[in-house]
Amino acid sequence: MKFLTWGAIGTAIFGVARGLQNGTLQQFTKNISNKLNLQNAQQMIQPLQQMTQPLQQMNQSSQQQTNQSSQQMKQPLQAVANNLTGNSSK
Repeated sequence: MKFLTWGAIGTAIFGVARGLQNGTLQQFTKNISNKLNLQNAQQMIQPLQQMTQPLQQMNQSSQQQTNQSSQQMKQPLQAVANNLTGNSSK
């Protein structure tokens, strides 16, 4: 059993040393940290997106109301302008 343990430790040390020499270990650790950061970022973003959905809906409905109000205001103004310039649509 001791030989098996020492063999596993020796193999691990050899693998790490080899990975350091050819740069594989650095790439491996970089990939792992990128994936962990990506997962953490996604977990943080999801609640923020859920919180902003009602705000986006409120903003859209506000814009629609503004557009409707401006359309309603333009109609009488356009009629007055037409009467002043004599461009009535009779």
